[in-house]
This record gives sequence, structure tokens and C-alpha cells, in this order.
Amino acid sequence: MSYQISIASEAEREVRNLPAHVRTIARRQEIRSLGQHPRPPRAKELRDNLGIFRIWLAGRWRIVYAVNDTQQLVTVPRVRLKDDIDYGSLQQGDS
Repeated sequence: MSYQISIASEAEREVRNLPAHVRTIARRQEIRSLGQHPRPPRAKELRDNLGIFRIWLAGRWRIVYAVNDTQQLVTVPRVRLKDDIDYGSLQQGDS
């Protein structure tokens, strides 16, 4: 089953500002693969935000995303350094 991927404009800017090697991993491997596997084994669902997941990216950054199974949609609202993510501001489907 294939999911569409929606990347928020803020997340697009954040990806563009990543170091080149991290940007390549984010675009080519991690985000694109969420369309086929929205819940890979290394993804963690956030305790206080059910339906929102995070994946470590190059050890310092996190890709934060929501999965909507009904619409077959993965939404990526944030790609940031671990310490710069405010998880409290995220809600399921937030973009």
C-alpha cells in the first residue's frame, strides 16, 4: 500500500538548510521511503502525541511526521535538530 507524502513548507525550508550530506539522506532515503513504509521499525511514536512519529536523521536531527491511514497520507511538519523541536505544538495531521 502506497501513501502520499505531504511536506509542510516550513519542513521544506528546514530540509534545504540541512548540511548537504544530511539533506541527501533526508530527501532520498528517509522521507521518500515513508510512502512505502510509514511505520518503519526505527520510527518511534511520540508518547503524548499519538499518530505522530519521529525518525532520527544523522544522529542530531529528527524527521517528525504524522500518518493518516484513512487518507493514505504521511505529513511531514518538521525536520529539525532534536533540541529545536517543540513537540507540544504538534497535533496529528499538523502541517
